[in-house]
Amino acid sequence: MEKDPAACSPKELPNDARDEGVNVPGYDASIQYLSSESRRAVLKVDLLILPLIVLCFCFLQFDRSNVGNALTDTLRTDINITNSDINLAQTLFTVGFVITELPFNLISRLIGAERFLPITMILWGIATWSQMFLRKAAGLCAARFFIGALEGGYIPGFALYISKYYTNEELALRYAIFWASNSFAGALGGPLAIGLLSLGGRSGLHGWQWLFLVEGVLTCFLGVAAYLYLPHNAAKPKSFFGRSFSLFSPREASIIVTRVVRNDPTKALRYGKPVLPAHILATFTDWRLYGHLVAALLSMIMISPMNTYAPSIIQSLGFSNLQANGLNSVGSVCALVFSVSLAFSSDTFRERGVHIAVGYIWAAAGLLWLALAPDAVGKWVLYGGVVWTQMGMGSAQAISAAWLTAKMEDSKRPIALAAYVMSIQLANFPGNQLFRTEDAPRYKRGLVIAASCSIAATAVILLWKLLYHLFDGGDAGVEAKRRRAEPSESEV
Repeated sequence: MEKDPAACSPKELPNDARDEGVNVPGYDASIQYLSSESRRAVLKVDLLILPLIVLCFCFLQFDRSNVGNALTDTLRTDINITNSDINLAQTLFTVGFVITELPFNLISRLIGAERFLPITMILWGIATWSQMFLRKAAGLCAARFFIGALEGGYIPGFALYISKYYTNEELALRYAIFWASNSFAGALGGPLAIGLLSLGGRSGLHGWQWLFLVEGVLTCFLGVAAYLYLPHNAAKPKSFFGRSFSLFSPREASIIVTRVVRNDPTKALRYGKPVLPAHILATFTDWRLYGHLVAALLSMIMISPMNTYAPSIIQSLGFSNLQANGLNSVGSVCALVFSVSLAFSSDTFRERGVHIAVGYIWAAAGLLWLALAPDAVGKWVLYGGVVWTQMGMGSAQAISAAWLTAKMEDSKRPIALAAYVMSIQLANFPGNQLFRTEDAPRYKRGLVIAASCSIAATAVILLWKLLYHLFDGGDAGVEAKRRRAEPSESEV
């Protein structure tokens, strides 16, 4: 029988975890298990934990980007707003997101993402459906600020939560599925928007009011479901009124927890402990952090303007507003396939830097296609540029997040992941100003600038790959360093 390599004996556990003790519910220092058992346990996490988190992330993306769908309806004229008002509102969304990103992630680490983040989800759902009462630009700006502020911390918080269930080598694919929520949302958002916008006129509401109302209410419902359903860890389910229901058998829970701790003991050393000021300082003085931050910022400048204006760009090519929302979903479906395939390849070949560079360059090529294609070409050729861009944008961010997570000790991970997501959000500040009214409908100037930034991001991440190769053990994370320092794991 084949034994999972992670099922090492207690004496083979790395020294720091063995000496300080592991106080994680479900950890069993003496457990031995087969690879088949490990695969079944991980598959159960894939089927029972990850899908709900992905679905919740979809609604984060719906509520973040549905203003773009609303713009294809009568929102502009009904509340008398211009592109400048829209850009300001989106900028304020980013301000709110960035302000709360780090403190919300620290709170999430302290009390548990499975407790804190569903509560914030309910609150931003309320802010989302409240947009149905918008009457002027000031209201739009206020609403977008509060939605952004309440969404802060969600992405890094749940990224850390996911890492409780998987080894470092398995994270890129799972993070890609998590980040692919953007693509799921884009694929589902178009048809959903078509259906909701078509309700315009019913009960005296405009289509965009139905859009905000229904998506906001569904967000609140999912927040409640996530709070009740998600366990504290594989071995510790939520309890209500003295009763609980576990998703895993005791043995499955022990396998899930133990294999993760044995792979990377730093995930156990600070279990249930707060992040200290010394950890914040140590994180921001770690040179490894900054390549990921700079590359993420440069590569994501395209995201906000494309999410906001892609339906309008498609509509300007000669499609109706309902067709534009439907066609906007095609790029998201392609992005889903591309990003997950890229991450699967990255996990399979245990390579990060080149895979990230491929994602960045792919998006840059789409931006240049859309910007530089002659005006005389057919609308389907230009639409192809939109799809190609949407396939690439954000496709490599999960791989970079997994790489950064693996490179950092667990005490640094909450700060590093929060800083990483903040850098992505900070890209919205210049991004929100790229598409000017005078450049409509193709926005060539903004597209070329965004493509140049993505190419620069490629150069940065390849430089970091070289630095890791020279000074930090290549693409592997902290678990590889510990293996080199400890006795070899037994394999049967």
